[in-house]
Amino acid sequence: MMNNLNRLVRCLLLYVVFACIPALTTAQPLSYVMDMVYNNPGEKPFDVKYNDPEFLKSQGYTATTPPLHINCLITYDNLKKNIVPKGSEARKWIETHADEADKKLDACKKAGIEVYPFTDFLVLPKPLWDKYGDSLRLKSPNSNMEEVRGGEARIKPDINRPMTQKILRAQIAGIFDRFPQLDGIMLRFGETYLHDTPFHGGASPVRTIQDHILFINILREEICVKRNKKLFYRTWDFGYNFHNNADFYLAVTNAIEPHPNLFFSIKYPQNDFLRMSNFNPALGKGKHQQIVEAQSAMEAYGKGAHPYYTAGSVINGFPETKYQIDLWPAKRLDKELPTDSYRGIRDLLPTGLLKGVWTWSSGGGWQGPYLKSTVWKDLNSYVISHWGQNTSRTEEELCYEYARSIGIEGFNADIFRKIALISVEAVRKGQCSDYTANSLWWARDNFFSASYNNNIVKSIVNEDLINRVMAEKAEAVAMWLQIEALSKQFDIDDKQLEEALRVSCTYGRIKYQLTEQMWYLMIQNELKKQGKDFDKAGIQSSINRYDALWAEWRELTKSPWCATLYKDTQFLDERNGSIGELVDEMRKF
Repeated sequence: MMNNLNRLVRCLLLYVVFACIPALTTAQPLSYVMDMVYNNPGEKPFDVKYNDPEFLKSQGYTATTPPLHINCLITYDNLKKNIVPKGSEARKWIETHADEADKKLDACKKAGIEVYPFTDFLVLPKPLWDKYGDSLRLKSPNSNMEEVRGGEARIKPDINRPMTQKILRAQIAGIFDRFPQLDGIMLRFGETYLHDTPFHGGASPVRTIQDHILFINILREEICVKRNKKLFYRTWDFGYNFHNNADFYLAVTNAIEPHPNLFFSIKYPQNDFLRMSNFNPALGKGKHQQIVEAQSAMEAYGKGAHPYYTAGSVINGFPETKYQIDLWPAKRLDKELPTDSYRGIRDLLPTGLLKGVWTWSSGGGWQGPYLKSTVWKDLNSYVISHWGQNTSRTEEELCYEYARSIGIEGFNADIFRKIALISVEAVRKGQCSDYTANSLWWARDNFFSASYNNNIVKSIVNEDLINRVMAEKAEAVAMWLQIEALSKQFDIDDKQLEEALRVSCTYGRIKYQLTEQMWYLMIQNELKKQGKDFDKAGIQSSINRYDALWAEWRELTKSPWCATLYKDTQFLDERNGSIGELVDEMRKF
């Protein structure tokens, strides 16, 4: 009898253990929980706590991806002695910045934080271009003339040329010989910015599937195999190519032999960090390890100046991704996705390919808004990074945990979470539309562009969508009024934090009341252009409301916690095509 009882107990224990295995498996941390502070090109670097490796360690991050321009901090003496002449301004710049990088790398090593710097391979010192340029530049396949791509032909390398490959190998050797502290490299291609590297030039060396295969194999050999360092190859590019086309992605990666040190880094949307985008179809595919990039302060949606909670949707799926979405133009379709489709990064866990998450805690985009309080972007960074540390946790418990970490508890925490959740659709419905195509960059950084929406507004008028679109904008404003009303109910011990939260919510309410007026005015202007009936009195009333909202917004900046404001100019402060230009023209109607 006792033996039978013992056998029964053992069987029950084994059942419990095996029943728990799936939960234990999903609870395992991802191998890489990384962060990057990406500074605005050409501007003073951000002074934020995420630059401190001790802070990163305290938050459970395992690695950082700093934009050190590490590829620009070597002399290439291993290629040709003194090719960057000793005593030259270029050499002094390289050596000074290399010494500064040493200090940052040493601080990371001391804190136990791995370093994978954001790296532009084949951005080279100008003396190398002067000497070897004719042997490494991209040439037009149809003539002896250089292929011009955005005015960069003079400094655009071709990975297929022997000299380019030789210099690439010398560059890799130079980087790891000069900076042995490095754990590996986070490669960037597709966008190259030279604002902060005055003695260097270069651009992306790859375009085609075969280019990528060749490039990756050289990097894999030199970094992963020879040096036993990690390589994170970012798939980011423009158009329907490596980043967001699963066929292109698989055509490249299936031709590459997997290696434990090789990873592919992919943004979670089938686009840039934008709404009205499908979940990236390259994720969860193929045979290589992947990490997912998530931006904490999206430049198209306020950069953290007002509430915008993205982390929960990154994990579980954004609301609009319940439906299929056209990539170009960005438009939600009525057809629902198959139930087995991926919508968030949690869905990738069963594939076994997801090895890490990478938050962009600061940066992306250009210029402002500049923040006085970082609560909303910190919330996104916290939830993503802590989920990566234990993927069995829910975004809800992590959201509440972040609130407690900054002294918001109980009823106040409920208010905080309500604001966060409402902001998800309050932002999208204010700037984008379910009913038409979308120009997703029209309100990026701290600018508003009317001309970006010209074709969108024309289709709204031609397809008789005015009432639905304007109802959508009114719905967004109603959400922001609720957000602001909720913020006025906070009673937090930290009164500075309380004010910062209230001001951020009012900031968002004013911004989206303004965007409602912008949509109305853009539509009325289109009606007039087409010779259709337009509401002259309504236009004047809307302009008066528009002016009053700008005045209220400027008044809000008297608070020390108010982020810098948007401008009525378009991207990079251009007057032509801006909302300000349009409104001034409409004042004459």
